[in-house]
Amino acid sequence: MSEVSFMPILCASDINVYSMARAFHEAYGIKSLMVARARGAMTKDTNIIDYKEVPGLDETQVFLKTMDELYEEYGPAGKGKTLILMGCADHYVRLIVENKEYLKNKGFVLPYSDKQVLDNITLKESFYELCDRYGLDYAKTFIYKPEMNFEFEIDFGYPVVLKASDSVKYHKNKFEGFHKAYFINSKQELVDTLKLIYANGYDDHMIIQDMVPGEDDAIYDLQMYIGSDHKIKLMNFGNVLLEEHTPTAVGNNAATLTTYNEELMLKVGHMMEEIGYEGFADADIKYDHRDGKYKMFEINIRQGRSHYRVTGSGNNLARYVVDDYIFHKDIPMTLVKEPYFWHAVPLGVVYKYVKDEKKLAQVRQLVKEGKVCDSQYYSEDMPLKRWIYLKLRGLNMYRKFDKYYPYK
Repeated sequence: MSEVSFMPILCASDINVYSMARAFHEAYGIKSLMVARARGAMTKDTNIIDYKEVPGLDETQVFLKTMDELYEEYGPAGKGKTLILMGCADHYVRLIVENKEYLKNKGFVLPYSDKQVLDNITLKESFYELCDRYGLDYAKTFIYKPEMNFEFEIDFGYPVVLKASDSVKYHKNKFEGFHKAYFINSKQELVDTLKLIYANGYDDHMIIQDMVPGEDDAIYDLQMYIGSDHKIKLMNFGNVLLEEHTPTAVGNNAATLTTYNEELMLKVGHMMEEIGYEGFADADIKYDHRDGKYKMFEINIRQGRSHYRVTGSGNNLARYVVDDYIFHKDIPMTLVKEPYFWHAVPLGVVYKYVKDEKKLAQVRQLVKEGKVCDSQYYSEDMPLKRWIYLKLRGLNMYRKFDKYYPYK
């Protein structure tokens, strides 16, 4: 392989970073540079990632100063690389997009839409307006505003789901009792939770939604890549058979089965094209057996946590970015149809907690056929310390699911 003239810079430190770095390494044999406030366990003891620790990286001035330094060191005037800058967590994507003009003029390759386009997606109120416009279903929703002073009524029953309209702002204020989303069973519990959230620094709107019934295997996610020409290039629809249930990780995909729903995929894709989106996106969706409809929850403005299932099944995400933004190739649209299984917990956990016997039988068959991957286990990157960490992590997953999984 000839020497590669570009280098990915990945902001964050979790499994999303590792999976993206693995995609670049598999495609081009190169290391990624991870930039983060601190190094997460998933990205320690690895041979495919270089690391720069930057305290305060999520502050704008620190972030821009760091990017200036990295460009001088690794860019054309330094080590001669074209630098692809990617956020692997929402707040880093927001930082990149808010400073897109500066970073682009500097010389970074940025596979992202402009801020106005992304705001339509990240702010849940405007996102649900888009769903109305483009005929996408979502759960019954009430927008709570601080000026309501807890004097409000919703026109649907309990239980409900409570989550922040601006998740980036919300995640800046971690506190005791913090959850990514809350599952609420009464008006009093709802008011008490709202008071807790606003007492700890969050000051924006909250989303109260009808809780769509169903266990984890009613959840779906749609991984997308939309090109710089604002046209759909890749869609991979996954049935999330299992999620994590610890309070701070609730909703994180733990096991996903690639499936296919062309009508829904194209409908979401049409919306993304119409609003002028570009780059990666990940839609969270749940099937509502009450009316037979797929309900949109949100669209993340980055590759999803389980995005390696796309690379592992044959559509390397790193190649999409490089072919689009570096080589400016014409990329055809691919709607992935072939079943494939991705997991980030031991198969024993999957076999114990997935309740749908038909889907479980399909998983077992895919495992038997070798159509399966765990993005954490990469044969080209398995130093002893990493191997030990992954084994201990797997054992700990049994304990976590036994303690937190609600459907026993």
